Amino acid sequence: MKKSITLLVATLAFTVCLFSSFTPAKITIPCKKMLPPGVITVTKNFTTSNGLPAVATLQYTSGQVYSSITVTIQGEGNVPLTSVSHSTGTIYADRFKGYKAGSYYEYFADVLVTGNPTIGWQIAEASAEAVVI
Repeated sequence: MKKSITLLVATLAFTVCLFSSFTPAKITIPCKKMLPPGVITVTKNFTTSNGLPAVATLQYTSGQVYSSITVTIQGEGNVPLTSVSHSTGTIYADRFKGYKAGSYYEYFADVLVTGNPTIGWQIAEASAEAVVI
């Protein structure tokens, strides 16, 4: 009996030592910009004709029409956009154009948004032509 208890205590001590070396991994949760529930943001990166990075962005809620369409050119800011055409059908195609005078260039932006409320929206084309002032 004494030998069984000694063997049991030794096994228990070994098990405790073995499993005490395992520690749970730290869980890290990345911080993200919080948007209202259901808001989908679509972006398209592109380069202006004079080589500046730019991004076109739009937001929509699933099943809804998009809003907040913008074009931002690095170092120049946002280009105000105006809707210039809309085509109906199973997939809509909406074209936006804008103009911004920069420090040395004038920028003429052109964005094509396609999709519909059922399938969602995408930025099919985005460009910005730079003309020397």
